[in-house]
Amino acid sequence: MKAYITILIFLISSQIVFSQQKIPDWFVKNMEQSIGSWITDNETYKSKNEPFDQYGMDWEWGIGKQSITGKLYGLINGKKQGTFWKFRQYWDFFKSQGIVAQYGSDGTVGIGPMTQKEGNQTEMIQEFISPNGSKNVHRHLSSLKEGELITTSFDIQSDKTWKKRRSYIWYITKNIKNMDLGIFSISLAVKDIKASKSFYEKLGFTMIDGNLDQKWAILKNGNSKIGLFQEMFPSNTLTFNSENARGIHKKIKGEGITVTMSNGMDKKEGPVSFMITDPDGNPILIDQH
Repeated sequence: MKAYITILIFLISSQIVFSQQKIPDWFVKNMEQSIGSWITDNETYKSKNEPFDQYGMDWEWGIGKQSITGKLYGLINGKKQGTFWKFRQYWDFFKSQGIVAQYGSDGTVGIGPMTQKEGNQTEMIQEFISPNGSKNVHRHLSSLKEGELITTSFDIQSDKTWKKRRSYIWYITKNIKNMDLGIFSISLAVKDIKASKSFYEKLGFTMIDGNLDQKWAILKNGNSKIGLFQEMFPSNTLTFNSENARGIHKKIKGEGITVTMSNGMDKKEGPVSFMITDPDGNPILIDQH
């Protein structure tokens, strides 16, 4: 009875201590920004033994919003191919550090601390134990900002130095679940840029951007906007000016829609555009300035 009371007092005391502790702001922010679905291309590493076009991750809050749980899966032509890893990220009050644990579909378990580096970068060093008892240590560097996650993995070598393994750029899709493509306009394939500009100005449009010597112009009338392009597009094109073209690109590819053209997608930021075609052959341009 005395031992039971001692244990009970210890548990109550621990709860009081933990209730007075606070998860660091950087760790809370990291969890908040992780929530949602993420997609990355796997074209660089795709092979016969790794046939996945993309990888996806889903993260959600645990009970009480004190931790987050996630899962990693492959995608082929937009279809999920099973869950490879499950994750849990939480703050360990005993050790006063963030912890990330992950569980593989083959029974492998990895666990280790997450620490804050410079800016919005974090580092994880995890020890993985497979069902046969073998152990491996891996390092992950992650740079997370609103809507974009860059992850780089490292293997430890015999001399205890880290060798870079893979790097991925992930884009969140939670903000584009309703496919908000941005501001709509139509890009017209014109024969004479000056004649077309003059015609639409008579309809009340005003040129707000462009270069007539380069044979293009953007005109606006109230909420209506049109683009005039000479010798640039083979036909009239539906155009959407988005603030998240890279994220939409990932989402569209995840839906199995073929991208017929892209520019700037190999860069992390800056102008980017890509084009798709609807079932009737109408071209659609997603453009981010």
